[in-house]
Amino acid sequence: MNRILNILKWEFMVRFRSKIFLISLFMPLILVVFSIVPAMLMEKGGDSEVKVGIVNHARHITTDFKLNIERKYRLDDEKPKYWFFDYENFDEAKAGLLKKTLDVVMVIPAGIMDTANAEFYARSLSNFKVMDELRNTLSHTVILMRMSEQGVAVEMAESISKRVRMDSFEINKEGELTEGNELMVFLGPFLFVFLLVMAVFINGQLLLRSVIEERTNRMVEILLSTVSARELMTGKILGLGLLGMVQILFYLAMGIVFGMVKGIEIVRFDELPILFMYFLTGYFFFAAIYATLGTLFDNEQDAQQSMSIVSLIAMVPLMGSFYFMANPTALVTKILSFVPPMTPFMMILRISSDAAEPWEVAATIVLMILSVWGMMTLAGKIFRTALLMYGKRATLPEIWRWIRA
Repeated sequence: MNRILNILKWEFMVRFRSKIFLISLFMPLILVVFSIVPAMLMEKGGDSEVKVGIVNHARHITTDFKLNIERKYRLDDEKPKYWFFDYENFDEAKAGLLKKTLDVVMVIPAGIMDTANAEFYARSLSNFKVMDELRNTLSHTVILMRMSEQGVAVEMAESISKRVRMDSFEINKEGELTEGNELMVFLGPFLFVFLLVMAVFINGQLLLRSVIEERTNRMVEILLSTVSARELMTGKILGLGLLGMVQILFYLAMGIVFGMVKGIEIVRFDELPILFMYFLTGYFFFAAIYATLGTLFDNEQDAQQSMSIVSLIAMVPLMGSFYFMANPTALVTKILSFVPPMTPFMMILRISSDAAEPWEVAATIVLMILSVWGMMTLAGKIFRTALLMYGKRATLPEIWRWIRA
């Protein structure tokens, strides 16, 4: 046991002090920031003057449309956000767009009351906010005009066309109500699965590289003179697992602080023990696979193809996370929850959606513990035999013989 702890401490401290660890620690945060900041900028963006050229074939509608826009959208200094310029034909407006004297061009046809069609032109359609504001206001204006033509008073038309606001609430299993936050329902579990995938990728690759390096420089021969192959493998996996836990706790702390600042709950504290159980079993399952791969190849390039297959398995729940969270009780979601490589990822998504039954949680935890034990046993047999093989790649029949031995 002391030898395992010594290997654990060595693997942890060497990686913890390395620059690569610091880079890997902050890289996911940087990725998250680059994912969130554009959305926040888009939400707050567009708060500058927008010059709109209108090819006006329906002046009775355009007048009301401009008034509605001016009343609804203003800058912080109370100046109008949108400035309109009328054009008789599209070519003149297009020229203004190309010369950058206009930001966007709208074509409002004379028959818009019947066709409900208009056209929007811009040098780039990336500013969704401007497009939505103009489209929604034009649509609202046309609806009011139609009602007015049917003899409905403007005030009545405004009242009839007023959109319904629906406040959302979550009811937990104890019957308690909490105000819903649709974004956090998806963001919390998605981030936890993302962190698990990152931990598997980063630490799994470190583990594989460590095994390959020690085999190539014959350091493993010295190590095996004092420890057994199983102790070496266990110490390496536990050391890098502890490193992964440090990463997760760091990210979790950052997420909780962010949630407290924003007044939102990133993850429910009563779910943390179960989520950590899935994280640990998921990590050890994949770590055993990476440790085994390290003994089967002489260099990292040869191992890349096998690594990509393992990585793809871990990526499937992440890529389909929004479907799985939206359909937590679907048959395919339930089936994948009981497939060991995907179980930790799938159950994290389902538990966060309150869709997993207690028996499913218990059954999948037992399944993962047994799977980790089986994979570690399997990996131990291959690790012990393949560790000292040089210059010859193991074949499938040979690996099968080692497993059966």
